[in-house]
Amino acid sequence: MSKPPKGIARFDSAAAMLLALANALHDRPFASPSQSPTLDRLLPSLNRLPTGLREWGYALGGMAEGISLRQAGELDLEGIAEWMVGEYPQQEYPAAFIGSSNGALVHLAAAMGVPWLPQTFLCPVRAADSDPDDAQASFEQGKEVAAALLAAWPRLAVHHMHDPNQDRLMLDQMRYFRLKLREMPLAFNEFLMGGLPAGSTLFINHCTRQWPVTRTSDRSFFQFGALGGATEKEYLQGGPRVAEHLARYGVDRERWTPPAITDQVPEAEWGLDGYLISPLKKLAAAQNWKLMEIRYEDPEAMSYVVAEIYRDWYLAAGILPTRLTVDSFLLMDPWCSMQQHAIPFWLSFCNESSAAALQRFLEKQPPFRNIDMMLFSHGTDSIGLAEIDRWRALLTHARDEGVLIGVDEALFPRDFATFSRFDSALRERAPLLPPPPPLSVEKVVSGIKRYGAKHGVTLTALT
Repeated sequence: MSKPPKGIARFDSAAAMLLALANALHDRPFASPSQSPTLDRLLPSLNRLPTGLREWGYALGGMAEGISLRQAGELDLEGIAEWMVGEYPQQEYPAAFIGSSNGALVHLAAAMGVPWLPQTFLCPVRAADSDPDDAQASFEQGKEVAAALLAAWPRLAVHHMHDPNQDRLMLDQMRYFRLKLREMPLAFNEFLMGGLPAGSTLFINHCTRQWPVTRTSDRSFFQFGALGGATEKEYLQGGPRVAEHLARYGVDRERWTPPAITDQVPEAEWGLDGYLISPLKKLAAAQNWKLMEIRYEDPEAMSYVVAEIYRDWYLAAGILPTRLTVDSFLLMDPWCSMQQHAIPFWLSFCNESSAAALQRFLEKQPPFRNIDMMLFSHGTDSIGLAEIDRWRALLTHARDEGVLIGVDEALFPRDFATFSRFDSALRERAPLLPPPPPLSVEKVVSGIKRYGAKHGVTLTALT
């Protein structure tokens, strides 16, 4: 695994999920989301520090991924695209995915043995001593960065995302800019044309989730808040939970005051910018590929569908799946899930809404003998966070044993060493056995059509 170019964060969904899938396609575990042995050795020591120092160290580690304003204007997007495709085996594939980040989709691609290319990735830009709760200042100061990023690559949409609820530790030292490709980088085109023979299938993963934003240009937007624990209304208008959250952090205000909303656009992290569909249609037609679009609004809707497809996949191979692996944001290892013959269920975060999604799934399933669960630590007592007792209660659905994997329960949600230990702990949970033969395109298409409707997931042929 090579080090990514400056301008893409490894601690974000897109890069981490791509690396998890690439490792699976190389037939090896996803041992480290950070891809930094040095950082992984330091994380256990970070966990031993007092809370304030632990938070500071976590934010400092994130800041190391950030770039300057000058570097934003020189962003090498083609270099980033080359790094992405370079992580995958250079070979022919029967299919590929492109579009929205989604952990369940990564498991589906791993079972098929095919790659996924993200439309969106996070570009963190350093901003020392910022106030996470001053939305207006972040909005004004982010305009210059957005303009620099737009100038760096003209076929890009820039979403400046500011979430003081879930990202407050990182926002103390940086700003989040999620970049969405509206046309294909050369490296993406060459990789797909070299890897997909005529007759192959290209799947567009299209999360339709929208979010209210303030438009700053024809290709740039300011998004205050994000999908997770707090509601859109709480971010924009406040409420008792917001006032309590701010008081807990000693902030002298009762609500946030973001700029006026002017538009509804695809959500910065998960939503697909539809501008990419037209060039994909042209490319698919020119290469004689089948082009299919998977659409859904809630990112976790795919988790229900993929779990059912995995169950059918195992049963067809004579394997009775009795183990459930619960992923948390970027804590996942599709290689390990397949090797342990486990059904994966991906959760976008550690919020109550994600806990409720898992509960709905478990209540409609035959009991699993074992449930292995990861928990992502984001370092803050955010609105809507599901506490350890809530997750423990969900583990009681296991018939034999439910276990939190690589989690220091006393430190959650500031258990930063979980990033370096979750995967080795997961691999110790069960024997590693050969997975079934790869899922065919036909089985995936029939599975999505069979299970998707009741979860709001549709599949449509575009060519």
